[in-house]
Amino acid sequence: MTAFSEVVDNSQFNFALGVDGFSYACLYDASRLEDLAEVFYSEVEHSDPTLYTALSKYIARRGVGYEAKVESKILTDTAPYLSDFIARLFHIGGERSGLERDILVQNPVWKFKFFVQRRAIKKYKADQLALLNEAELWRALTALRNAAFDETLVRDEELSIAEMTCRLLAAEEDLGKDGDASASTLATVESVNAAYEKLKGAEFGRLLAQYILAEEATGDLLTIKAVLNLVEAWSAVAFFNKSKPWYSFRVPHTLDYQNLVHLIHPELELHNITRGA
Repeated sequence: MTAFSEVVDNSQFNFALGVDGFSYACLYDASRLEDLAEVFYSEVEHSDPTLYTALSKYIARRGVGYEAKVESKILTDTAPYLSDFIARLFHIGGERSGLERDILVQNPVWKFKFFVQRRAIKKYKADQLALLNEAELWRALTALRNAAFDETLVRDEELSIAEMTCRLLAAEEDLGKDGDASASTLATVESVNAAYEKLKGAEFGRLLAQYILAEEATGDLLTIKAVLNLVEAWSAVAFFNKSKPWYSFRVPHTLDYQNLVHLIHPELELHNITRGA
């Protein structure tokens, strides 16, 4: 290790790292790695003393004796600081920021996934789903998106619907609180109302009128809840019909780690003989 460090240290590749006093060769020197780690820990201590205390205890005990949830929380809370530190270390802050932006753009998909699985599909039983017209619901939903949330059309279909749903959910939450609604909520309500005026004679208008009659809320909250009812109905029937190959509609399956590769047993009397599919 030391010999390799000396080779690197004397080469053109031994560039300065983004942390003062350290170069690439230090990564091949155990004592300098320890020094580098201490710099990172001191930065965590400065930014979040409570997390630093928990992390220090975890490291001292080498993770032994920690419950899985506690261990996971310590590591995930530390991860953003480590990500920033490594980005500075290798001068890739710009690339990291770009990757972060690309990932955050997809956040509405995960929120929509929770909406589908924790709200939409739990609302309808099998006999109720049989009464829903998926094609009609989809046409109404896309008409709403095109009229009231056309800024989402630059996204792919799934992300576009997800962004629209997230805005509606945010408005629902905001309108359910005491006090004045935020500017973004009022803008969402205005867009929906304008879309209804434009589409009142079309499928969206007819379906929205039905959902409004079924709701007990009042005012702007009534309108937003009725629209979300439309999103729920389409999401539930599309989920069970598997009509959209979206990540939002995928559910995790239990893994048997002893049988990750599907095998068959061609000889019934000799069960130990196995063959790949």
